[in-house]
Amino acid sequence: MRRFAPYLLLIAAAVVVSVLLPAPDRTVQADAGEVARTTGIRVLGATRGYATTALWLRAGDAYQRGDLYETLATYRLISELQPRNPAVYSYLAWNQAYNISAQFPEHDRRSYWVVLGLQTLIDGQKRLPDDASLRLDEWNFLLNRTISYPAAVLEAERNHLGEVDSTWNQVVGVALKLRKDLNGKDVAALDDFLENIGLQIGLFDTADDVAALSASDRDRLLAPAFEEQTPEQQGELGQAFTVLERDQMRALFSLTPDVLAFLAVAHWCRLHAMVLAITPALDAQPHGLAVESALLNAVRLASLRIPPTLAHETRQEIERRYKEAVAHAFVSGIENALRIGGREAADDFVDAMKFNFEGQPELLPPEVIEKAQQEIHE
Repeated sequence: MRRFAPYLLLIAAAVVVSVLLPAPDRTVQADAGEVARTTGIRVLGATRGYATTALWLRAGDAYQRGDLYETLATYRLISELQPRNPAVYSYLAWNQAYNISAQFPEHDRRSYWVVLGLQTLIDGQKRLPDDASLRLDEWNFLLNRTISYPAAVLEAERNHLGEVDSTWNQVVGVALKLRKDLNGKDVAALDDFLENIGLQIGLFDTADDVAALSASDRDRLLAPAFEEQTPEQQGELGQAFTVLERDQMRALFSLTPDVLAFLAVAHWCRLHAMVLAITPALDAQPHGLAVESALLNAVRLASLRIPPTLAHETRQEIERRYKEAVAHAFVSGIENALRIGGREAADDFVDAMKFNFEGQPELLPPEVIEKAQQEIHE
């Protein structure tokens, strides 16, 4: 996008700098209380089911009473009683990142609970490495929570996924540095933007469309007075962008180049993180068709937002890996659909991907789609 391209030049030098962080020391020594607690859990034996049911009820009651710390402590105990149940981690993470975080007016305190929810999902994945549902939960977490907390979530994911992809790790480091280097006025503007608008998935797609307008049309659209005009006066310009999109663009285009640079880089980082988070779920058996769909959609979106200042060879490598990911997920999705719902389900899956990738034939060529449709009915 022409308007934003100059801003992104700010990261050109920073991308080549390695910003790897040392892993935190997680070595802790269990105290007497921890020993007593784990010993007590083992003693429960066959009565665990009754104890767990009681704890679920207690957690719900504590949350209704607003006792957040009892809620958290109870959920953690449930995870010790049912360490092989992915729903425990999913439910706990949801309550931490959404319900409990919403109780605090301060952004930093909400951010703390959001990151705690993500860490719960990651802990669950470590205990259940072959479970696909927790990977899908992480994908959805990235999709939704980076809207308001991009820096905090990316920093947490960097500790989790940084070793998986060194290039992404470095670009996340650039994004976090851009955020750290903002002056006080820009920080306040960014926080206000994230609070009221958010880093929506389609934000920069809409910005591309606005940037493509003539200067006069763009200025007219972004002027607050545009909303005072009748639909007839707004004409085609008013029909091309919804009221919500116009509000989003006014807020976005009012930000400084430094803030825009952070948002643009963070946007690709979160999309690529979604690719990294969901990819291992393809190897988990069984898994639902939502896994393939999630991976394909993440790649589709991420491929459009690769930072333009990356070295040519680096960009080519990312594009190559995206193509491989699409090919793998497309074949896996067809096979999975055939197992789940037969040829009709496979046809539906292929039709959906044909529609989604219509504008990106370099990722999913039309001839590949046509061949797949033929083979489904052979």
